[in-house]
Amino acid sequence: MRLRTPAFLLGLACLPLLAQTVPPPATPAPAATPVPAQTPVPAATPPPMTDLRFLRMKISAGDLPSAESILETHRAEKGHDAETLMCVAWLARGAALLEDWPAASRYAKEARAAAVSRLGNPRAWEDNSEAAYALGTAIEVEAQALEAAGKKAEAIRLLDESARSLESEKAPYNLRARVRKRRNQIELVGQPAPGFRVEDSIGAPAPALESLRGKPVVMFFWWESCGDCRAQAPAVRRIIEKYSGRGVAFVAPTRVYGDDRSAEKTKIEKTWKETYAMPDSVAVPISDEAMLRYGVSATPTFAFVDRKGVVRQYLPYRMTEERLAAAIEDLLR
Repeated sequence: MRLRTPAFLLGLACLPLLAQTVPPPATPAPAATPVPAQTPVPAATPPPMTDLRFLRMKISAGDLPSAESILETHRAEKGHDAETLMCVAWLARGAALLEDWPAASRYAKEARAAAVSRLGNPRAWEDNSEAAYALGTAIEVEAQALEAAGKKAEAIRLLDESARSLESEKAPYNLRARVRKRRNQIELVGQPAPGFRVEDSIGAPAPALESLRGKPVVMFFWWESCGDCRAQAPAVRRIIEKYSGRGVAFVAPTRVYGDDRSAEKTKIEKTWKETYAMPDSVAVPISDEAMLRYGVSATPTFAFVDRKGVVRQYLPYRMTEERLAAAIEDLLR
């Protein structure tokens, strides 16, 4: 006799099989680990130009032979790198300072050739500040050497030709201004003060120089971020307070150095008001043309103009209050 398995037992026997056919609950995927933002890699800091620093110290002490020896050693170890070029340019300056004109001319020509080679054609001004500096130095020193040799006309011709070339090559402003500055140092004194186009102004309306004839004029060229200009401010303010009542006109040209002219003007106004605190009577024309024409590559720069509109002194550097007063007294005589 065959025994029949009860139906409920068959159902129980199938339960494990059914359980095996049911998929397990899905395991939630782990949360994605956030990828950290890429931090920009800062540009490598160029190594300090230690040999150049020591070379400049020797030049400041009037020790040209030791400075030349530093260059010789550096060149033997490092070849013709950017520091070598800067050392050659500074030797040209040092030799000119010491009036060793054969050495000055030799180093200037070497610096110019190396700078032009480094800049290429067309000129690669960006990231080539050492070459631009060396080129400007070479042009200046070559002109100085010509003037020292009694060849003033040749020096002026060299500077004018260089200025035209640099303009066509879209050279940086400071380089072009350096060439103008050297030309002014050679020839501007005794010439009518050049007029200039005013693009904007702050403070009192900017007068045309021609309208100031009959008055001594002091032009103080400055830049709002220039440390030397800021340091000069108290002396200039006291000079203005002292001489404004004696008929001396003061004009303080500057220029926009950034791309955002509106933001730059705001900075100029803020600095002029808070740092310089000059009387409201001082006009501040904003003029690229003025700064370039008067060769303002190293601010502050002063031009002293007599009642006839002739430049009597052109001084592209900081001055003591005593020297400023002496220059103005010369205009009043």
